[in-house]
Amino acid sequence: MGLHDAIRSAFMGNYEYLQVLDKVKKSDMSLDIARSVFRTHFNASLRSNAVVGAEIGQQYRMSLSRKLSDGSRVEAGVYTSQFDTSALSEFRVQYTRPLFSDPERSGVLALNKAERDKKYSQRVSEVGAEELTARVIQAWYRAYLAEQGIAVQRTALDASNKLVAAVKAKYVNDLASGFDIEQAELNAARSRQTVKDSEALLENDLDRLKILLGLNPEDEVDFDFSLLADRQVSDIPEEVEVLQQMALNHRLEIIAIKESRDFALQRMNIINKRVGPPIDLSIHYALVGRGGSLGDTFEVDDRRIGVGLNVSTDFALATEKNQAKLAVLEYEQAERSYRYITATVKTEIRRAVRQMSRYEEKSLLARKTVELGEKRFMLAKKRYDDGQIDVIELLENQRDLAQLRQSSLTATIDLELARLNLDLISGQLRDKWQLPQANQM
Repeated sequence: MGLHDAIRSAFMGNYEYLQVLDKVKKSDMSLDIARSVFRTHFNASLRSNAVVGAEIGQQYRMSLSRKLSDGSRVEAGVYTSQFDTSALSEFRVQYTRPLFSDPERSGVLALNKAERDKKYSQRVSEVGAEELTARVIQAWYRAYLAEQGIAVQRTALDASNKLVAAVKAKYVNDLASGFDIEQAELNAARSRQTVKDSEALLENDLDRLKILLGLNPEDEVDFDFSLLADRQVSDIPEEVEVLQQMALNHRLEIIAIKESRDFALQRMNIINKRVGPPIDLSIHYALVGRGGSLGDTFEVDDRRIGVGLNVSTDFALATEKNQAKLAVLEYEQAERSYRYITATVKTEIRRAVRQMSRYEEKSLLARKTVELGEKRFMLAKKRYDDGQIDVIELLENQRDLAQLRQSSLTATIDLELARLNLDLISGQLRDKWQLPQANQM
């Protein structure tokens, strides 16, 4: 399994990411519910009732209604009632309109919020996909580093075993003591233990990687880390100010919090323009039929036109006043959150750039140290060939060179992960790494 296949596997099986996708599905349902407010509704009811506590009868209502975006409401229906000695049927069309147009009371603002929440949940899923991609790459590098560490430690173990054999040969010729043999064997035992520790570390890293990819830890997976060995670190990043602006323009959470702030501002302005409690005016036209039975009422014998007024509030207008104060408070909180997260992102960029600079220096120093170690080993080998040093010193130089190469690899991977982190928080991960995207699954 290569890195691209691993990322695709994570998109399909990672537990946390699938939980995020479920939230996107829930937001779709919430949006559909918000839209249903403006769809045609069917209303029906049947109940028994009494007239002046004496006659028991039944009342039935059936109607179709639809709410419009301006808050008005249209309803058409049939209303019948039947008692012991009389019956009444009414075919009514009614139009109700708020005296003061208000997007929040009409449900338009709630619909806008549901649409915004859906976009937000989709953005959260995109952020989750990017973060999951970064986590997979990080785990991939850790496992690769552990795998390379085993190779280094095995080289050190091989050098330790050769060292034991060399000391024993010297002991036979009275050029080394029994204490020297014990020291060499102890060194070899430590090397074997280090190899076992490195192998256990790799197994732990691979188990964590499998869980991250949505796999079973017991699954046999052949991970291919070869591409990482050829990957080169990206160019030196842009200026801090440029990276900060990239993050502010592309970071999805920044866009989401900005939209939340704009929505809070819109709601505050709407509520502050209110002049009083909700007042609804209505007018209806009805065809009415009366008779001794339900069948008689279908012969319409009267027409009626009616008007209505509906208002409900407390005398102190406490609800309206506190809603206005709450709207202002919510906008101030949203504005404060936007400023805070903007400052936080800028700080993250500055810290990541400083981290990149440090790791670049460390990586360069590690490479120079390896070059010096290689020259030292070649010199030691030449001196050994000339008989100027013994095999023990040669093997020690060989072991030191292996450790220097491991340190250089670690420094290179640290630099790659620092680059990865900077690309992630500046919103460049998709473009720079050219990795599979969740929407391509």
